[in-house]
Amino acid sequence: MDLLAQPAVRVFAFWYLLLVVKMLMLIFRTSAARMKTSTFATPEDYAAIGVAPPVDQSGPDEGIERLRRALQNDLENILPFFGVGLIYALSGPSLGMARFLFAGFAIARIVHTVTYLRGMQPHRSIAFIAGMVFLCWMLVLALWSVL
Repeated sequence: MDLLAQPAVRVFAFWYLLLVVKMLMLIFRTSAARMKTSTFATPEDYAAIGVAPPVDQSGPDEGIERLRRALQNDLENILPFFGVGLIYALSGPSLGMARFLFAGFAIARIVHTVTYLRGMQPHRSIAFIAGMVFLCWMLVLALWSVL
């Protein structure tokens, strides 16, 4: 059976892969920021480019840490979406509801990342809560379908 022949699975795959692209962009942006500022995570990273780690470092670079926290938040939220969303998509939901829930979650996560990187509260919290509402809604429907 070709799972991608199921419309809800195709919609899920699209939005999930879009979120993976967003996460990869954060990873590349974090690496670029580290290279630009010569701020690395470990002593061996400094050794690889032939310099010693700074001894008088006043703390982590806030820009890099903000990027890392945004990615960590994605990992904590998009990983559950993968499992919940896939089970929901396989449960044979209405295509309209699947589109609504998958797009709603993904858009909320994209808005969350943008507002996180720009330090925009309460917008960041609103986007986070919206994403959780969509995820929990899917979770309830997925659980209902397997009972």
